[in-house]
Amino acid sequence: KKVFSILYHAILPAVTIIITASGGWMLTMRNNMIAVLNEDFILFAYAKGLPEEIIEIKYAARNAILPSFTGFAMAIGFVVSGALLTEIVFSYPGVGYMLYQAVLNIDYPLMQAIFLIITLTVLIANFIADMAYVLLDPRVRTSGGE
Repeated sequence: KKVFSILYHAILPAVTIIITASGGWMLTMRNNMIAVLNEDFILFAYAKGLPEEIIEIKYAARNAILPSFTGFAMAIGFVVSGALLTEIVFSYPGVGYMLYQAVLNIDYPLMQAIFLIITLTVLIANFIADMAYVLLDPRVRTSGGE
């Protein structure tokens, strides 16, 4: 029952953070798509007579999503720590508010612990992103130690 209450009260802050962060991710993906659509292999795909939907999804989006995926993994640190304003507006005591209180109270051990948590979260997210590259891009494979 308590878990559902926590999830229920976390919906609005989570949606707020996602909406504010998604604009940058969308602009990055748009710029990556524009850059990839100007590549030679896209022109070759058009010359082969492939449908535009196939070219945009299977060829362009697959190559454009990799930098966006990395940017998303790097933004996890912001989601964990940078949501201070959202936490204050919704009176939701989170990691950002705890870090703010630690700075105000000059609580160095707590600040170090929070920075460690943020760092580990970003590292784990980047590791997962690197592992997902194998699924997103077949060119990225382990070389077997060669």
